[in-house]
Amino acid sequence: RIYANIRKAILFLLSSNLSEVLGVFTATMMGFTLLKPVHMLWINLITDSLPALALGMEHGEPDSMKKEPRDAKAGIFSGGVGTDILYQGVFVTILVLIAYFVGHRIESGVWEITNSPDGVTMAFLCMSMAEIFQSFNMRSQRGSIFSLKKQNLWLWGAAAGALLLTTAVIYVPFLVDAFGFTPISLEEYLIALALAFAIIPMVELTKLIQRAWMKQRLSD
Repeated sequence: RIYANIRKAILFLLSSNLSEVLGVFTATMMGFTLLKPVHMLWINLITDSLPALALGMEHGEPDSMKKEPRDAKAGIFSGGVGTDILYQGVFVTILVLIAYFVGHRIESGVWEITNSPDGVTMAFLCMSMAEIFQSFNMRSQRGSIFSLKKQNLWLWGAAAGALLLTTAVIYVPFLVDAFGFTPISLEEYLIALALAFAIIPMVELTKLIQRAWMKQRLSD
């Protein structure tokens, strides 16, 4: 259980950090600012660290004792962890970029590649909350999170705290000024949250495909 939880926390942190790197790199190459350094610092301190610590308190998975013994020589990235980090980081990046362009479309009425205050705020909200929702995906590397009977109350607490703090940053006047945000409408707020939540069904579908492929391979 301890080793599994360490792997879950590492997978979560690296996939989250990869999405941040890919997002900023892609935006830079396209000629606009996705997130500022202070935004990245906030995400790393609040929406990365709290869920990672909460994953360390995760209950053991129901089928833990049915799995084959782990090879003592296997590295921490064995079992497809590296692949999971890559595809999950890419998924979050895509969602954040969509949030940015939707924000600019609502703000300006046109689709274009340019710097956008509303786009930055929506991208920040989307990335922050996508990483929170992603932490729930990490409760099981291959199993569906909806099959887990026990809840991680620490993770729920981290998610609620992160949502509250992130919302405060984009709406409380002195925090808005400090972070350089533009207060967004309720419509934009809900769209960003919906895009962030989409990481759960996206990863669930990928896990389903992975389980089917593994089952097929064992039957062969």
